Amino acid sequence: MKLKFKNQDFQTDAVNAVVDLFTGQEKTHSTFSVVEENQMLLMNDFGIGNALYIDRNTLSDNMHAVQKRNLLPLTECKIENVECKMKDMNSKFYILNSTFPQFCIEMETGTGKTYVYTKTIFELNRKYGFTKFIIVVPSVAIREGVYKSFEITKEHFGLQYDNVPCRYFIYNSAKLSDVRQFATSANIEIMIINIDAFKKAENIINQAQDKLNGETAMRYIQDTHPIVIIDEPQSVDNTPKAKEAIASLNPLCVLRYSATHREKINLLYRLTPVDAYQMGLVKQISVSSNQISGGFNQAYVKLVSVSNENAFRAKVEIDVKGKTGAVTRKTITVKPGDDLFLLSGERDLYEGYTVAGIDCTPEYEHIEFGNTEEVALGKAIGDIDENIVKKAQIRRTIEAHLDKELRYTQKGIKVLSLFFIDKVDKYRHEDGTPGIYAKMFEECYLELLFKPKYAPIRERFSSDVSKVHNGYFSQDKKGRLKDTKGDTQADDDTYNTIMRDKEWLLSFECPLRFIFSHSALKEGWDNPNVFQVCTLIEQKSTFTCRQKVGRGLRLCVNQDGERIEDKNINILHVMANESFAEFADTLQKEIEDETGVKFGVLQLDLFSGMTFTQTVEHEHTIDKEEAKELVKTWMEDGTIDKWMADPQMTAAEETISAKLEEGEIASPPNPATEVMRQIKNGATPEQAAEAIVGITSTVTTTEEHTVTYEEAQELMEHFEKKGYITSSGKMKDTMKNALKTGTLSLPEKYEAARERFEQIIVNADRKPPIRDASRDVVVRINKQVMLSPEFMELWNKIKQKTAYRVHIDTDKLIENCVKAFEEMPKITKTRLVSQTADIHIEKAGIYHTEREMRTADIENSYQTLPDIITAISDETLLTPATVKEILVRSGRCGEFLNNPEAFLEKATEIIRDNRHALAIDGIRYIKLDGQEYYAQEIFDTAELIANLDRNAVKVEHSVYDYVVYDSSFVEKPFAVALDNDPDVKMFFKIPDRFKVETPIGTYNPDWAVYFVKNGEEKLYFILETKGSTSFMDLRTREQLKIHCGKKHFEALNNGIEMKVATNWSQVKEIL
Repeated sequence: MKLKFKNQDFQTDAVNAVVDLFTGQEKTHSTFSVVEENQMLLMNDFGIGNALYIDRNTLSDNMHAVQKRNLLPLTECKIENVECKMKDMNSKFYILNSTFPQFCIEMETGTGKTYVYTKTIFELNRKYGFTKFIIVVPSVAIREGVYKSFEITKEHFGLQYDNVPCRYFIYNSAKLSDVRQFATSANIEIMIINIDAFKKAENIINQAQDKLNGETAMRYIQDTHPIVIIDEPQSVDNTPKAKEAIASLNPLCVLRYSATHREKINLLYRLTPVDAYQMGLVKQISVSSNQISGGFNQAYVKLVSVSNENAFRAKVEIDVKGKTGAVTRKTITVKPGDDLFLLSGERDLYEGYTVAGIDCTPEYEHIEFGNTEEVALGKAIGDIDENIVKKAQIRRTIEAHLDKELRYTQKGIKVLSLFFIDKVDKYRHEDGTPGIYAKMFEECYLELLFKPKYAPIRERFSSDVSKVHNGYFSQDKKGRLKDTKGDTQADDDTYNTIMRDKEWLLSFECPLRFIFSHSALKEGWDNPNVFQVCTLIEQKSTFTCRQKVGRGLRLCVNQDGERIEDKNINILHVMANESFAEFADTLQKEIEDETGVKFGVLQLDLFSGMTFTQTVEHEHTIDKEEAKELVKTWMEDGTIDKWMADPQMTAAEETISAKLEEGEIASPPNPATEVMRQIKNGATPEQAAEAIVGITSTVTTTEEHTVTYEEAQELMEHFEKKGYITSSGKMKDTMKNALKTGTLSLPEKYEAARERFEQIIVNADRKPPIRDASRDVVVRINKQVMLSPEFMELWNKIKQKTAYRVHIDTDKLIENCVKAFEEMPKITKTRLVSQTADIHIEKAGIYHTEREMRTADIENSYQTLPDIITAISDETLLTPATVKEILVRSGRCGEFLNNPEAFLEKATEIIRDNRHALAIDGIRYIKLDGQEYYAQEIFDTAELIANLDRNAVKVEHSVYDYVVYDSSFVEKPFAVALDNDPDVKMFFKIPDRFKVETPIGTYNPDWAVYFVKNGEEKLYFILETKGSTSFMDLRTREQLKIHCGKKHFEALNNGIEMKVATNWSQVKEIL
């Protein structure tokens, strides 16, 4: 199979963030000699390199434009200047001064980082002609992954970029001819190289070579001025030596791609873990915890840590009896001589466990007790056999895997599960015989496979258990499997195998579905169809939560290689050996530590550097040249003729003329009406232009404002004074409530960007959406209920389809609109607002107190006015004559000149809303003979995964065994109340497929209920659940749709009744 790729907006944004850095750069090549200048006559070889023709200021301006676009803080475009000590052809050292800018692109694991920088390479070549690129990686695993990515995207990018010649290769010190070709080729050249291959002076790349005319391979590279791409810079240039090595490449610039930057240098694009989860760009995360509960029957001691700072201390985990007699597992700090008997609440099991010694020797850390017992770091005594927990993890992984196969196989999705272990021997012994984990797996697999529910799996896949699982491990020279650290030569072959088998593992033709691998090889795994990750490793392992989920975050693909974006399918299941709460807390802490994201905390850099547009009004006086140009333009484009034919404009001109003649106003207020007046009176264009010289009008301009660091501080102080945040920036509930209710207080100068500021604050409070897998449930249709007489009786009441008819009384519409216009708030002129504040400087900080505010109207003048009648007519589907009558009778037309756009917007809203209301007020529905909703179509028989903590509640008297709700505050308690009421014989949440047509879109009611009153009278209801039953609290469109719904069910005329309620008891009170 071949993986397929498509253009995704977020990836295009990341590409453009880099490409737009070089706006203004001409498409060109730089030609240079690849030999010393004094040898040019002997050698006529030339190479092609990158050349930068825009200056530093232009590059900086481009960077700021990109940062503004991506809502990132503006940074100073620092140019790195690193001195590197290099060898020339005569083995003499020289100093290379490498000057280059660096830029960061932050993208969460699984969102296509490698794809993005590959596409960036092609775009940089297409737009600017850059040809030389070096990708620096930290490890063999990532190197092989990058190379594999280039292979599988080759055809994709070939089609997108007209098969432009491109060569990519892994640097090999035994093939230095590749380096010369890299330098001399005029095509796109991409070198993939491990940092360890060139950061030491003794590396072959830095040694003079006869094959290269006595030069070093590095010198060839330097002259190409390559664009250097660092994949995972936190692991690449994390030492001074490594930074010097990057500089030795003499890069044109350095692009740093990672999900977890340690150094954020000129950040151009950011896609955080929370962004990726919320946008559905990676799998959602589900966690299963496998822990022992109540295992307090032995003297349990686990050594958590040791220390000899100031004095010998150790942290141990023991079982402690509380005052109530309940035993809980706690971590305590002990020193030599401490008695665990006393510290455990005098539990007899700990008799004799007095701390005799604490050893802090690296690799030999342990604690000794007076009864000769010893416990090593990370180990425990008196614990339940750890294999019981491991087997539970394996069993749960297989079960989750098989459950997904039941649902996904028919969709063409191959399900894979990945087990990470820290000792190869536990899966497979040196002689090839199965280890304990392999035995556990086969036992659990066979036990589960032969359950009746998994019969389709037995028919679909091989029954030979030995073929469904296998291990990927490194070997020694004799072929024996061994434990490694992931960076040995033996691991190279393993990574190659993993990458080679990537597409094969995704195919149903491959029988392998469960994979075991050494935890040291974690970076090599990058398969999109890993749905389960199980870590059978010790607690003290450095395998982090981020690494666990990172191996399975990518969205899955089907057998056609197409990416599946369904959130209900893309759920990664992690089998953790810590509790769900611990996993979630640890993951959150790791995200905060690695990315700088602080959950629920507002930080200065969220606002500092942010840009937004604001409208600024200022008075402008027309001079002689402007007046001539205005009149000339208006005459040539026919604007004056249009004004003369416009009743409103002529009316306005006549009013102003009368006021001028009567002396009410001393000078013409508006250049447009004055030109009309002059032309009507026979003036020439020159005379008309002279008449408007000196008229002062208000000009509205749009300006871009960048929030300064000081303004960001003021904003944080404002939030703190309002009680929204703590002094450290942590958000309080008051801020969250203000956001929900739309009452967040912002300084006046930021009102123009309120939506932007509110979105930033909301994003700052988002947390990684982890759900407890043990609370996942499969929602199935209850076939017995579907066949019951109660369901059929209720369904027969609501299944009839209808069509609506409307009639609009034009006179009534005009009357209602005129009344609404009379009640419309006055459309005022633009105002100048002046505010005065006292500044107070105190120890607690600097703050201000507003003392005075004044407003003054600003006279407006416009070059053109919108055709208000045509505009409203088009928006409301009314005739121009009707619109004109409404406006004239409203008596509010004079306010049009105060603020034309505001008037047009409000007028359109009033007329459109009244038209809808009138249409719906008189709406009637008629039954459509022979047309009805069919239960088989409305109720989905496909299984759905829901979660009891998030969106599902167990019920007994409904079509589905769980009700999937949208609101935990309204719908969940409503479902519980209905299910618990003995008088409710049948109810169900009406599926989205059941739609009632209305003039403003379709309507889907919430509930259908079959109720028996006093044991005799049968009542049938359609219920709409809302947080409030007050019609005034509902949005206008909701009101109108609910009204249509009621009319639809009334038309059925079969006893079904529709009501709006907040809770079930409210409905019962009125029955």
